[in-house]
Amino acid sequence: MDRAKWGDLPENVLLGVTACLPCRADRVRMACVNRQWRAAVREGPRPPPPAPQLPPLPPQLPWLIFPSSATPSFYSWIGRTSHPLPLPPDVRVARFCGSSDGGWFVLALDSSHRYALYNLNSGHRVELPPGIVSPSGKQFPLVARFATLSASPPTPSSSPRPYMLAAVVLVSRRLDVAFWVQGSKCWFPHRGPRLNQPQDVVYYNGGFYFVTADEGVVVYWPGYGRLTNNQMRMRRVEYNMLRRDDYLEDMGFIGGNGSITRYLVESRGQLLMVARYIYNEGGTEVLRVFRFHVMPLTPAAAISGRPRATWLPVDYLEGRMLFVGKGCSRSFEAARFPGFEDAIIYFLDEGFVHDTTASAAVQERPRYSFTDMGRISGRFSFNAMMICQGKM
Repeated sequence: MDRAKWGDLPENVLLGVTACLPCRADRVRMACVNRQWRAAVREGPRPPPPAPQLPPLPPQLPWLIFPSSATPSFYSWIGRTSHPLPLPPDVRVARFCGSSDGGWFVLALDSSHRYALYNLNSGHRVELPPGIVSPSGKQFPLVARFATLSASPPTPSSSPRPYMLAAVVLVSRRLDVAFWVQGSKCWFPHRGPRLNQPQDVVYYNGGFYFVTADEGVVVYWPGYGRLTNNQMRMRRVEYNMLRRDDYLEDMGFIGGNGSITRYLVESRGQLLMVARYIYNEGGTEVLRVFRFHVMPLTPAAAISGRPRATWLPVDYLEGRMLFVGKGCSRSFEAARFPGFEDAIIYFLDEGFVHDTTASAAVQERPRYSFTDMGRISGRFSFNAMMICQGKM
């Protein structure tokens, strides 16, 4: 069949082809063939049955992005293939800071503290300010390490909705927490004591949850409105954490030869912490999972305003898959994805995370070694000593 006849295929045939394309990226590429194909596979209102209907997309998994200043690409777990990823020049060399549903990335664009929200699907971007302004009006440049959104930015066709960005940042060579609200011309700092080396942030249950290097938890519940003295009214709660039983054993186990990086992820309505153990800079050796548990409120906790909580071990992720990364972790039910195993954690290379200097954060932007990434499966207990499988 010549090319012209391929372009004139009947709509029911095109829809039949679409049903064989489980990955959204493949359907987008199909829509680029010509106007007729695009009309057949477009999403949106269609004539009611018996007119042919567009087959719904199956549940999607996150894309695995391979950054490159020359040929960026991504791998689709659903389609089990890689695709080129056309990106503007400044996005190709940007440093990834976090993501949100709908294809939104939080990006550090260059060394002059330019930041933006960028949508991989539409190319739409929202410019972010370069600095943070204190309540006294002083402005400081910042380096965003990782960030997350309370909601995806609205599209031109959707109804307006407020959203906020929370980030772990470097200001004056110190790790801190900063926020940005839609329409603001500057980042604004948090109120209260400085967090002890925040390691990740997730938007959960209407608030931004931060976990620190000593496994403390601090929550900020956003309020939306105008900034007053470069501050947004936000409720802050710092939990009085009861150390888990083997916390000190963990500290002694790694000694001076390793490190632990922590990730937060919502799963089945619960807040989980994934602890990633790295020994002697030799790559990931163990991942453990814990569940955030808030204890019954006592009179003392009510008076102090600091409810008690602890981390409880999760030995088995029955029926679940976790994809972990700073500011972008997600949990999925394996039963919705035929061919995928449950009780698995997929993790990415994040070698640059441990450097805490602003200059190094800029220099490391284009460097991704892909040497410490893969998956860990089985029971996530301390004594099990999980080993990495399926290294990519």
